[in-house]
Amino acid sequence: MTSFELSRGRRPFLATALALAGLLAAAATPTAGAADLPKVIRLAAPEQGSAGKSFAGAGPVSLAYASKAIEAEFAKDGVQVEWKFFKGAGPAINEALATGQLDVVFLGDLAGVIGRASGLKTRLVLAGGRGSNSYLATALGANIQSFKDLKGKRVAVLRGTAYQLSFNRLLEDQGLTEKDVRFTNLDWPTSKAALVSKDIDATFGGSDLQLLKIAGTADIPVSTRGRGPIYGINSGTIATDDFAKKYPQALTRLVKVIVQQAHAASLDEGQRAALFTRFHDISGLPVALFASDFEGTVIKERYSPLLDNGFVSHYTDVIDGARKLGIIRQTYDAQAWADPSFLNQALKELKLETFWTPTNAAGLVASR
Repeated sequence: MTSFELSRGRRPFLATALALAGLLAAAATPTAGAADLPKVIRLAAPEQGSAGKSFAGAGPVSLAYASKAIEAEFAKDGVQVEWKFFKGAGPAINEALATGQLDVVFLGDLAGVIGRASGLKTRLVLAGGRGSNSYLATALGANIQSFKDLKGKRVAVLRGTAYQLSFNRLLEDQGLTEKDVRFTNLDWPTSKAALVSKDIDATFGGSDLQLLKIAGTADIPVSTRGRGPIYGINSGTIATDDFAKKYPQALTRLVKVIVQQAHAASLDEGQRAALFTRFHDISGLPVALFASDFEGTVIKERYSPLLDNGFVSHYTDVIDGARKLGIIRQTYDAQAWADPSFLNQALKELKLETFWTPTNAAGLVASR
């Protein structure tokens, strides 16, 4: 396990660069007329923080939130920005979208797919992150070394989140389904507590499960690291169709801010330690957690905002996989759902059209 205390020597440089990205967004974008802008923009993400801190995951959205870059972008127009972090993750956010409480949300792939497949009128407007890993945490003494060993065991996964599909795919690799395990639907905090108390044998979720191993209260025998794009989790920025139609300029400006954060974080691969320290400050989670989760990845590739073939094809795989497993009943065209017009305009204004290299249908950049 990587040490908690990574070097902080380069931290000021990265923090300054990320903050400057937010200020440049505010300075560079022309002020729109009041009639073209909403009075408030309502944003939401799953709650992934610790120690009472709100965190939208280790990506550009969290950097924008922490630096108040979106607020700075719209401050001169008197537009309020409201953030909501949902402990119920994707399912709770989809419910809030259905009742008209939100405008733009940041979700993992399966949660976004479930919302769209259930009839929510949304658009996928920006890639938020690519290839994040999932982890299987097991109770001490459970004698679970692989997914094959889960047969007959008590396992918790939060339904409706991106982890559910990866979990099912790993079961399928071993010739198993959810029916072969004693499956229970628990939110992330509850599942971790249940694992430590040994009320369940295993749980499957995000990198925060590594905290249990660090504390010596659980084992992590399996992760999706290095298993290929189909097992990784992508995240996206999703806008309601109504918001995109009424306020296209506002949505472009919001996308532009997030792109700037992704660009600033991607400029120097040598600043990884400072980036992970920044995430620690935002989330309350240890630096080692981020260092481990990003091992073997290139920041620039992971943070590419492009709605390219690799990113959209991944969503097609998610749609097909979710339908096969009965998670959704209706499929739809991921390519038609993706709307790159706001991103393309943002990239043009920032002169970043060639900064990121598009990926192919396999999720690989052309140079590979």
